[in-house]
Amino acid sequence: MIDDKSQVAALMRQMEVALPIPAEMTSRLVHALRDQGMRVRKRSVLIQHIFYHGDEGGISCDITPSREAKEVCIVSLTHLRIPPKHPLAADIRAYQRARREKLMRQGRG
Repeated sequence: MIDDKSQVAALMRQMEVALPIPAEMTSRLVHALRDQGMRVRKRSVLIQHIFYHGDEGGISCDITPSREAKEVCIVSLTHLRIPPKHPLAADIRAYQRARREKLMRQGRG
């Protein structure tokens, strides 16, 4: 098991209340999106919605720039950085760190 289900449920409840949440895309995510043909103008995004894709996928975030966008953009929370001053920053970082460590131990990181 990768995720602690109670930690995920609690974090998602907190995140739902705080939406939209400002975030920065990692360089790796920016490159991956550009490789897929998406035009990425800036690294700053807003998390609009969150989803849980089970233990395999973890928490995912809708960072689609606008309702008029032609493509929806759903990315893993592990590829986003939350501003340090955001009230949920420490909890989100704890989730990201734990998930990355467990994936690395399983050879999937």
